[in-house]
Amino acid sequence: MLTLHGISKLVHLTVNHFYSGMNLIAMKNTCGANATTKIKRSDYGVDKYVPKVGDEVKLAIQVEAT
Repeated sequence: MLTLHGISKLVHLTVNHFYSGMNLIAMKNTCGANATTKIKRSDYGVDKYVPKVGDEVKLAIQVEAT
């Protein structure tokens, strides 16, 4: 669920990389992932200057947990 400007919508994340194992620098078990999605600004009420400014925004999310 993504909330922007008080509007919540479900988003589909595409995980294009996932790793779980030993982090050789920290010597700890670590999980990490990269995910992407695309949203339309206008779906969240952020529609100023649309269509002169692109409506579609690509979000890239990187997470890591130790």
